[in-house]
Amino acid sequence: IILDGEIPRLLIVGAYREDEVPDHHPLAFHIRELKQMNVSITEIKIGNLSVDYAVPLVAEALGMDDDDIKVKSLAETIHKKTEGNPFFMLMFLRSLYDEKLLQYNFGTMKWTWDDDAVNSKIVTENVASVLVNKMNRLQGGTQRMLMIGSCLGATFRLSAVIEVMKNLSRVEMRDSMRSVLSTASIMGSSSTSLLTSGQTNSSTDRDGSVSSYASSIDEFEEEGLCEVDEEECRFVHDQIQSAAFELIRPEQRDSFRGRIGSILLQSLSPQELEACLFQVVGLLNCASQITDKERDELARMNLKAGIKASTNAAFDTAKVYFKAGREALGSKGWEGNYGTILDLCSHGANACFLTGDFDTMNELIDEVLSKDIDTKESYRVSDIKVKSLLTVGKMNESIDAALEFRRQLGLPTPQRKPMSKFTIIREYIRVNRLLKNKSAEDIANLPVLDDERFDMGNRMNEHLAACVYLVEPTMLPLIIFQLITTSLKHGVNASSAFASLGLLLCGPFDKPHQGCEMAKAAELILEKPGMRSAASYTAFITQSYCYHWVSPLQNTMAPLLKGYQVGLEIGDTDRACYCLISRGYHLFYIGRGLDSIQNELEASIQVVTQLKQDIARLRIIILLTTAKKLRGIDVEA
Repeated sequence: IILDGEIPRLLIVGAYREDEVPDHHPLAFHIRELKQMNVSITEIKIGNLSVDYAVPLVAEALGMDDDDIKVKSLAETIHKKTEGNPFFMLMFLRSLYDEKLLQYNFGTMKWTWDDDAVNSKIVTENVASVLVNKMNRLQGGTQRMLMIGSCLGATFRLSAVIEVMKNLSRVEMRDSMRSVLSTASIMGSSSTSLLTSGQTNSSTDRDGSVSSYASSIDEFEEEGLCEVDEEECRFVHDQIQSAAFELIRPEQRDSFRGRIGSILLQSLSPQELEACLFQVVGLLNCASQITDKERDELARMNLKAGIKASTNAAFDTAKVYFKAGREALGSKGWEGNYGTILDLCSHGANACFLTGDFDTMNELIDEVLSKDIDTKESYRVSDIKVKSLLTVGKMNESIDAALEFRRQLGLPTPQRKPMSKFTIIREYIRVNRLLKNKSAEDIANLPVLDDERFDMGNRMNEHLAACVYLVEPTMLPLIIFQLITTSLKHGVNASSAFASLGLLLCGPFDKPHQGCEMAKAAELILEKPGMRSAASYTAFITQSYCYHWVSPLQNTMAPLLKGYQVGLEIGDTDRACYCLISRGYHLFYIGRGLDSIQNELEASIQVVTQLKQDIARLRIIILLTTAKKLRGIDVEA
């Protein structure tokens, strides 16, 4: 849409937290790409208010003139304490009102305050203490709802909080809450200013009726502590959540959170549990004492949460869940919970690989392979082992491991030796006969591979192709032909088979149009359900080795960036880095400015370093050094 020249008047406004979008984030790449295409982008960094803007904010909240000397003095004093954070400034104003240091004079129809008393309060209090004092003035029921909500996270479901309150006894609640809490009255006023929008009448703690829950919800919403949208509730600031959590006795926090998790696990419907799975499992993991039966359930819940986190590309979080699940089962997991511990180790090894924790990954792989399990059950860790060896540059070991696994599957395995031209041409003729001039659409309409053994074999062949391309290139055509043969005879799967065939046809066989037809077939296969796992590798091969033969190289830049982004999302980090490397080369070839090339390559270095992709890092360093030398920059400095 942005690049569509037929849309003359278009304004797109986006917002993001700067600390959440580093230079190597896909959004940062997109912004740089748009700038290079001469798209007009205006960046506005929004920080805290300066004192000049703090004065009008305070004046408007009080309904007074911003040139009033007392208003200026109050605003400047609050600004010093809050550093100009608008939320905290209004929170301080509200606390002054709550403590009767700021009152509305109906005689003069103005807000009045004592400067000395206000200054004394602001000097002695900080944001945290203001929030805690505010919590102390709430109704008991409201305090308990916020206390439970703080355990569920920054966003929580009201039905979950109410369910916990119904199942927690008053004794449990009393023992868990700090004894210093009071139920001070909240003063009321008829003023319609911002400061009085949250007035409420004090009341003693009532029973757990629907009306009492509604009253508590109304109170914390009116007090500006939470935003409520039907069933969802959100703390308006992380410090409010922290203040609510402070209501719990420190020595009771773990057991209290564990108890909440247990209640939710037993009471929520499957749909509700799925909606707040991470919160429930996180709470369950806090429990200090659990039975053997609860350990089994805890392990299964952590496995479920870890898989869901992996699906959302939150691999650091997933690693924590898988570890917690293994710790719940302990050393006896393989005896009584074979399937669960196998899944926890296999998925855990993958999460460790994707986050660069190779030591833990190798420990988990060795643990699984040391057990007496069949080949199919060991596939996941064997796949990770082959990938990780390739990632750290141990090509020969990776090739040996992949070939050995194919032998264990009982599948045809190429010999590890240089192949003659005669052998390559003979196999090409055989595969060409199988293709029978099929178009991209014909290939995409082939049935889906449903034989698990061949699917695993194809995966190993893909790893082999990446390795032999670097150390024994004459083996590459035979491995690709083997992938194509399997696809034509048994069905297509999430692999780069036809993209790889396109690579051969465009390059060594000098048939670029046929090669691009195979590349198109690979992209059409991706549209089938369950094929997205091959998206990043397919983008890398088609954009790096196929399409530039028949179309401008500039056209490959956006798809390579997309391939990188998708690779990060699905956990195909090594292929995501391939896309970055290829894009780095193409930046030079299309004549991009050297300063722009340097900026992007420096961002790419951060990515591959974080992912511990050593080979990719070395290749990008070569490109970055080239860009710096061409700019006359001393690379030794």
